Amino acid sequence: MFKQFLIIPILLFLSGMVFSQLPNWVEQTTGTTQTLTSAHSNSLNPFPGSYVWACGYGGTVLRSTNDGTNWQNTAGNGIPTTTQLINIAALDANTAVTAGYVGSNTFVYRTSNAGANWTQVFTETNGFINAICFMDNSLTGFMMGDPVGGRWSLWKTTNGGINWDSTGMYLPQAGSEAGWNNGIYCLGNRIWFGTNNTKLYYSTNFGNSWTAQPTTGSLNSYAVYFNRLSGGSEGLIGGSDMYRTSNYGANWFLQPSAGSGNFGGITGGIDVITDALTFLYTFAVRGTTAIYASTNDGTNWFTHYTASAGTYRYIGKNFLNNKFWGVRTNGAISYLHIPISGVNPVGSESPENYSLYQNYPNPFNPDTKIKFQIIKTGNVRLTVYDRLGREVASLVNEILQPGVYETDFDASGYASGMYFYRILAEGYSETKSMILIK
Repeated sequence: MFKQFLIIPILLFLSGMVFSQLPNWVEQTTGTTQTLTSAHSNSLNPFPGSYVWACGYGGTVLRSTNDGTNWQNTAGNGIPTTTQLINIAALDANTAVTAGYVGSNTFVYRTSNAGANWTQVFTETNGFINAICFMDNSLTGFMMGDPVGGRWSLWKTTNGGINWDSTGMYLPQAGSEAGWNNGIYCLGNRIWFGTNNTKLYYSTNFGNSWTAQPTTGSLNSYAVYFNRLSGGSEGLIGGSDMYRTSNYGANWFLQPSAGSGNFGGITGGIDVITDALTFLYTFAVRGTTAIYASTNDGTNWFTHYTASAGTYRYIGKNFLNNKFWGVRTNGAISYLHIPISGVNPVGSESPENYSLYQNYPNPFNPDTKIKFQIIKTGNVRLTVYDRLGREVASLVNEILQPGVYETDFDASGYASGMYFYRILAEGYSETKSMILIK
């Protein structure tokens, strides 16, 4: 960390001001009073973040195609109402996988037609599936459940959850240890999941082998979060207290936080305020009516929002465009969108037409600049796609005034190849290609 002694005081001084300028949480109407336990929006479809899925008790599955402004209850049609659903993983607007239990047995269901029908794709007697995750832009997924017969219930899919296989994923149970609902984090090939045994389990090869990481001082790791911007080196876990790591989870130390109670979810993202100042913000819930926030990557915390009723069970996010959903025990959902404002005006002229310029340099490695101009005030989206048409980055998604703008695309975490970038602005649309060479 460079010049940390200068940056942190600035962040602390401005944290209240920054959040006073950001949008507040908005309550969404779901049409259910069932306890909601999980929410997820993945990046596999062309417009990630416009859709989101949530699940809960009573076989409840909710789906939205407009960020949760309107929710459709897609329960039934294959999922018994006796099923207590506790986690959900979305692949796109039509495809999702959800897991839950009835009595002492666990079940996993999958839909590929927007919830019109659900197919049971997995069951385990005396089992309990805690969490499911998928690699970004991939049909490869991982599923973690409490140990059965002395070994952790670990499964992998390569076809979007249609089939699950545990071959080569043997991890013996230590004592009576078990996992926690949604207590997992997947980042590329890296997976971490929490336990009730003063440890995390960590894999660098998507579950093929595991390392136990001691969490001294924290018996339970209910919530697990790692910063994608750091590649996973910086992370937070939550039990009855919060702990921090700066080396991928090898070592943990106590992190002061706000509120009280057990953590149910931790997540975060980035908000670029100016060229020189970047705020790393994080949100957490811990079984109360409050959502806690940090504007310096979890170093300092404060109460950002308090709901009128219902306690928060979990908080989910779309990583491409900073959209958050907090789900509660009364069926309510709170929503927040913080636009990524890493776009800068270029000059003061008023353009006469819309235009999307060729990125420069091109080819590039790993950074390039993209310039565009707009002639009307309105929402502007600038999005990057891979050669298969899958969105890999949202560079701009906010209301802009007429003018010429420029933004950066950092492709450090992407593979070499051809990419496409597209602008959508008040009826104007244009797409160009660019080449990343490493």
